Amino acid sequence: MAHPKNSLLSLICRSVLIGGLTSSCLGHSSIDQTTDGTTPRALPTPESTTSESTSPSTAATDAILRQSWSAYKERFIQPDGRVIDWEADARTVSEGQAYAMLRAVLMDDPETFAITLAWAETNLRRSGENPDQLWAWKWGKTSNGSWGMIDANFASDADVDAITALILAARQWDRPDYLKLARSKLQDLWALSTVEVASTTPEEKTRYFCRDRSPPFNPSPT
Repeated sequence: MAHPKNSLLSLICRSVLIGGLTSSCLGHSSIDQTTDGTTPRALPTPESTTSESTSPSTAATDAILRQSWSAYKERFIQPDGRVIDWEADARTVSEGQAYAMLRAVLMDDPETFAITLAWAETNLRRSGENPDQLWAWKWGKTSNGSWGMIDANFASDADVDAITALILAARQWDRPDYLKLARSKLQDLWALSTVEVASTTPEEKTRYFCRDRSPPFNPSPT
């Protein structure tokens, strides 16, 4: 079933592609307003978070989160950045790589973010006659016993997660190269995973977020 234009993908695409998130991603506050007319709260900068006083309960929570993150990395992330699904023949999926990137941003771990991104860009990037910036969704042990890409189709939810992680990382660590990569991925995802359908009048069109382009396509948002 298709998702209407108010999906997360559409919101991110519209904001980034027109430059709305460019300044906020690089550490500057945004002046855009929400639909109810209020000004949204800016994401905290590293400086603002470190300057705030830390209560005992917050410190305990932070310690648990750090411990959990360390255990997660030791269990699932190889030194080269591959995120392993041990319950599915030690395969790797694009969503797992993206989740690790999101968690790395939340835990302020730029090193882990960099290696998980680099592994995915090296091993999951789709090639062929029309290469794009999206990731193949499945990598692992192939039928001939070698290790490599198993299914070159992309998983749009994983690419949305990866793009979101890149945008947050660009802002948190002042990395315009991450924002540039996010914009490139968004352009490909927008082109390959959305479709525009006429609404009640020819002048009005609605863009839908699709998991694939295979017919029949049902533009109903319900």
